[in-house]
Amino acid sequence: MLAFIIYLFIILFLIYKNNFFGIFKDERVNSKTFIFFFLLKIVAVPVFYFVYKKLYGGLERFDAGKFYEDSRIINDYAKNDLLGYIKLLFGLQDENPGTNLYDNYILKTTQWDNGRLKEYLYNDNRVVIRIHSFLHFIAFNSYYVHALFSCFLSFIGITYLYKSFKSFFAGKEIFVLAILCLLPALWFYTGALLKEGLVIFIFGCTIYLIKNYFEHGFKFHMFVLLLFLFFVSLILKPYLLFFASCTFGIFFLVNNSKKIKYKTLAFIILLMVAISSLNLASIKFKSRSLLSAALTQQKMFADASKGGIFLLDNVKFVRLEFDSTLVKKVGTNDSLFTIKKNVPYIYWEHSHQEDTLFSSANLDTLTQYKLVYQLPKSGSNILFDTKNFIGATVSAFYYSLFYPFFFNSKSLIQLLASFENLLILISIFIFLFGLIQNKKDKFPAVAFVLFAILLCFLIGLSTPNSGAIFRYRSPAVVFILLAALYYLPVGKNKQESISN
Repeated sequence: MLAFIIYLFIILFLIYKNNFFGIFKDERVNSKTFIFFFLLKIVAVPVFYFVYKKLYGGLERFDAGKFYEDSRIINDYAKNDLLGYIKLLFGLQDENPGTNLYDNYILKTTQWDNGRLKEYLYNDNRVVIRIHSFLHFIAFNSYYVHALFSCFLSFIGITYLYKSFKSFFAGKEIFVLAILCLLPALWFYTGALLKEGLVIFIFGCTIYLIKNYFEHGFKFHMFVLLLFLFFVSLILKPYLLFFASCTFGIFFLVNNSKKIKYKTLAFIILLMVAISSLNLASIKFKSRSLLSAALTQQKMFADASKGGIFLLDNVKFVRLEFDSTLVKKVGTNDSLFTIKKNVPYIYWEHSHQEDTLFSSANLDTLTQYKLVYQLPKSGSNILFDTKNFIGATVSAFYYSLFYPFFFNSKSLIQLLASFENLLILISIFIFLFGLIQNKKDKFPAVAFVLFAILLCFLIGLSTPNSGAIFRYRSPAVVFILLAALYYLPVGKNKQESISN
C-alpha cells in the first residue's frame, strides 16, 4: 500500500507541475481540475478490491486476480532468462511444450492462453499480461500499484476522448469529463487490473490521432503510431476498438468535409456501407456473416457461464462439471491436471472449434491438461430465443441497455447497473426530445447514439450474461450520455476558462 501512495503522489505532482508532460494541458480545464477528477477515479481501486473481497471471496478466482498472478509468473521468467523475456514481450518467444518457458512458467498461468481459442477474432489477454509483467519490476508485488497504473492509463485515454470531442461541447467541458470519468461501470472496472484500463487508453489515443489526421493532415510519426494502435485493437478487443476506429474515422471524415452538406445522412450511409463491407469480408474469408459470428460467440459464452472446470491441451478445450473430484492434480502443480477414469465431459477440438463433442466416459487418464478456469455457475445468465430474429433483436437491446432496473436487481453490482440504466433511459429521452425540438446540428448526437446502440446490440446478442454486459458496454453507453449533454442547456459561459 505504501508503494501505491508514493506512485499516486508522483502522478499527482507531475499533473500539477507540467500537466504530466503536457498530456493534460488544456485551454479549458486546468491541472487542478484534472487532479480532482483523477482523485475521484482512483477511489475505484480500493472500492473494486473491497467489493470482490467482501462479496465474492477475493480477487483470486476472477480476472483481476488472475491477470495479477500471471503477470508475476511471466515476470519471474525475466529473472531466469532476460533475453527470452525480451523476446516474449515482442511476441517472438518459443513456447512449445518442452521449453523452459512453457514447462516452468506458461503452464502455471491461467489467462495467457485464454482468449486465443477463437478462430474468428482474438480477444487477447497476452497484451495485458505482457504490459503488467513489465510493470511488475516497479510494482513491488503490489496489486494496488498495478491497479493504479491501469486506472491512470484509462484516465489518459479519457482525457484524449475529451480532447477529441470537446469542440462539440463548448461551455460544457467539465460535464464531458464528469461523464467520461464517473459513469458507474467505466469508473468501477477501470479501477482494477483488467483489460478496461488499457482498452480505454487505446480507444482515446486512437480516436484522438484519427481526429488530428483529418483536421491537420498527414504526419508520418502519427501515422505509424496509429497503425500500431490499430494492430493492437485487432487483437485486444476488436469488437469495440476496431468498430470504434471505423465509426469515428467516418465521423471525422464527414465532419471535416466541406463538400458534404447533409452530414447526418452521409454518416449513416457510409456507416452502413462499412458494416456491409465488413459482413461481406467476413463471409468471404471466415465463411460466416457477422450475425452468425455473434451467435456463435453467444453459444460459447453461454457454455462458459454455466460454470465448470475448463482444461486445455494442444488438441482440445475441455469442460467438466464444477466438481474438483473429477480431476487429479499432477504432482504439486496447481495448474496441471489429469481427468479421472469414466468422467463425462464435453470438449472442442482446436481444428474445428464450432463443433461441440461429447465423451460419456473418459478413458485417457494420462493426458495432462492446463487449468484455464474453475468457476461455479453464474447467477446472472440471460436466456432468450435466438431463433426469432425480431425477438432476439429486442432482447439484445433490452438486456444491453435497460436490464436490470432496481425492481429486478439481485446484487450490489446489479443495483449499480440499475442506477446506470436509469441514466441511460433519461439520456435517451433527452436525446429524442432534443432531436425533435432543438435546432442544433443533429450530426454529432446522432453519430454518438448510433455508435452506442450498434455496439450494445452486438454485446447484448453475443454475451448472454448481465454482469458481463454491464462491464463490456461501458465504453459505448457513455456516448448516449454525451448525446444528451449535447442538447442540455448547461455551461452557457463559453469564453471563461475553467481555471480558477
